Amino acid sequence: MDGVAEGEWLAGVFDRAAATYDEVAGGYHRHFGERLVERAGVQEGHRLLDVACGRGAALVPAARAVGTTGSVQGGDLSPAMAELAREALQAAGLMGTVEVQDAQDLGVDAGSFDRVLCAFGLFFLPRPAVAVSGFRRALRPRGLLAVSTWGEEDPRWAWEDELLADLDVERRAIVEPFDDDASLRSLLEGAGFTDVEVTAEQHDVVLADADEWWAWKWSYSLRGLLEQLPSERAEQIRRDAQPHLDRMRASGGLGLTLTALIATAVAP
Repeated sequence: MDGVAEGEWLAGVFDRAAATYDEVAGGYHRHFGERLVERAGVQEGHRLLDVACGRGAALVPAARAVGTTGSVQGGDLSPAMAELAREALQAAGLMGTVEVQDAQDLGVDAGSFDRVLCAFGLFFLPRPAVAVSGFRRALRPRGLLAVSTWGEEDPRWAWEDELLADLDVERRAIVEPFDDDASLRSLLEGAGFTDVEVTAEQHDVVLADADEWWAWKWSYSLRGLLEQLPSERAEQIRRDAQPHLDRMRASGGLGLTLTALIATAVAP
């Protein structure tokens, strides 16, 4: 990985994860994407930008909400994700554009949008304050930003952290988690946003078995960590997880409660 820029590395991780991203464990990004659009109050006629749009979990419901008189533009650092988002819009019979885009350098005109969304993207950014200032610039006066991050983790799965605690890898995808009200609010207010509101929302998913659990681990940003391990070390993690998974299945199943923080903020 020597000489590979951080953004290029992260884009590669998501290019390789794209095929199964949000296709394992029940499509939870689609659930939270719809909630983000609802919380943003997206309406007919709005001009909307979805930053780090992934496969289109928020972009598709946003395109539906703006109707034929509005417009949506999605951007993602991963070319594979951007292509899948285009396909998702097409499959839904919706209009919109999707580009390969750096969240920290949007390349859009000031005041171009009524709404800017960023679903589960802030924590990957090396310079989140720069990115959020760019979001503000992209919005018209009194335009609204809506972002989501992950909140508290389900304590039933705390053993996963212990399993991965001693891994020494060169790169980790998450830079700063913004997993609490205070840090998220501070980021947005520091960029000049006002009327910041943060709420926590939960969604339950159920994994079928150990194979689905392992497929899930390779379907999102954790893939970037696992790919840096020797294959035998990765397989050891899988084997070490088995007793925990067996115990959970015996005592009620592989249920997982996901908590998302959704923040809205107004541009001055």
